[in-house]
Amino acid sequence: MKHKEKVEEVVDLQTNDENKLLQLSSFELFGNGAFKCRVTLSSRGFAYTGDAYFDNGVSFINDLEMAATDFIGSAELKEDYNDHFIKLEVNSMGHVIVSGTFIEYSDHSQNMSFEFKTDQTCLGGFINAFKKVVLRNS
Repeated sequence: MKHKEKVEEVVDLQTNDENKLLQLSSFELFGNGAFKCRVTLSSRGFAYTGDAYFDNGVSFINDLEMAATDFIGSAELKEDYNDHFIKLEVNSMGHVIVSGTFIEYSDHSQNMSFEFKTDQTCLGGFINAFKKVVLRNS
């Protein structure tokens, strides 16, 4: 694994609703779009906060930019050998459907799946902030 770089940026997806939150923070970059970050999310009363690894930051950016430009499509942030993911799907109605799953394996495992909707106008700031972190020094 490549030497990691710590980046203390916060990347928020604007939702225009205090009951919905997706925030990525405390990044550790490993190169080639792989990173670890703190995920904080809230979806109408359900919440998750924890560290997660993702392997596909660059392809996520490319897919999300294409979906934002075409006003339809999706991008999924995931790790190759684990089950957690965050998916942003742009639909033709002008909405972004944010969904995902986080699983904690232990003697008493836990699983959280979530889904909420926000507006396509919220994507630009999220994409720019995410690119600034993940494509740092690229």
